Amino acid sequence: MSDYTKEARRRGRNLLVVEGNHERNKLFALIFRCFPEIGINMEDIWIYGTNIYMLYEDIVREYGETWTEDDIDLPFVISRKQSRGEVCYKDDFVNIILVFDYERHDPNFSEEKIKQMQDYFADAADAGRLYINYPMIESYQHLEGLPDEHYAEYNFALVD
Repeated sequence: MSDYTKEARRRGRNLLVVEGNHERNKLFALIFRCFPEIGINMEDIWIYGTNIYMLYEDIVREYGETWTEDDIDLPFVISRKQSRGEVCYKDDFVNIILVFDYERHDPNFSEEKIKQMQDYFADAADAGRLYINYPMIESYQHLEGLPDEHYAEYNFALVD
C-alpha cells in the first residue's frame, strides 16, 4: 500500500548553486535581504563545496564524455553527491542558476570545459544558467561603487 502521508515535494522553486559558504552566507544572504523580490529562499541556495571543474567531472561521471548530448538533471547530480536529505530533480525548480569562479589557477582549468559548460548551461528555465565570476566572486570587494568607471583599469599584485 502506498504511503500518501509523506510531505509532497516542493515544486516551483528557484535554485542557486554556489561554490562555498562565503557566497551563500555573506553575499547572497545580503543580496536577498535587500532584494526579496528575487524570490530565492536561503534553503534553495546549495553550496557545492568545490569548483566548476569538479562539477564538470561529476557530470562526466554521471552522464559520460558525451554529456552535452544528454538532458542533464543538475539538481539530481548535486543532491546525490551532497547526500542531501532528499534527492531533487530539475522539474522541482522553475529556474536553476549556477555561480562559480573562473579559477584559472586550478590544475584542472580548461577553456574547453568552461566553453562547454557555458554553452550547455545557458537557460535558467531549462538545464540551468551558468554565471562565471572573473577572477573570483570576492572581486566585488574592490569596487568603488556601482557602476565602477575604473574597474577595467584595476591591477593587483599576484601573491604566491
